[in-house]
Amino acid sequence: MAATNQGKVFEANIEKSAADQKLFFYRIKDVNPMFLKRGAAVSKNKYDCFLHFKGYLFPFELKSTKNKSISFSEKIIKAQQIKYLKEATQYPDIIPGFLFQFREPENKVYFVHIDDFLEYKNIAENQLEHTYKNKVNKSSIPIAICEEIGTEVRWMKKKVNYTYYLNKLCNTLIEKKMVKRGY
Repeated sequence: MAATNQGKVFEANIEKSAADQKLFFYRIKDVNPMFLKRGAAVSKNKYDCFLHFKGYLFPFELKSTKNKSISFSEKIIKAQQIKYLKEATQYPDIIPGFLFQFREPENKVYFVHIDDFLEYKNIAENQLEHTYKNKVNKSSIPIAICEEIGTEVRWMKKKVNYTYYLNKLCNTLIEKKMVKRGY
């Protein structure tokens, strides 16, 4: 029997959390190329899902790891995911970013806004001077940096799965956006 894909479990827990909190949520289904005719074109998803809350849209790309950092490798974070999350920033009332889940030693989840991610990635890859308190990794974003630049997603563990307080996360992100705008 195949091992459970923990990334899919994380996606399902996020979806269930949204439903439980009566939040509009849409998960974009991946197309399995194995089920298509040979040579059929498959469009790549812009991101994993989006959530609507209090007039704001939250496009999310979800990443889950048992490691202490998430690699910038194209196998892990695709160029088109970054491109489309960044593109979403040009519209008002859209707050795009990554939900990074670090499963071990204890489940920790952080929302990292795409702008903050790109700033970190540029500094890390180009070894630029920075003001981060934690160590900068040339090829990945570590949990310590996510703690610094991200917003922690609170959760409660049930018997096996997690409930994520997405409504609280969204409220916090909206407040941060209002402060940035000077409201």
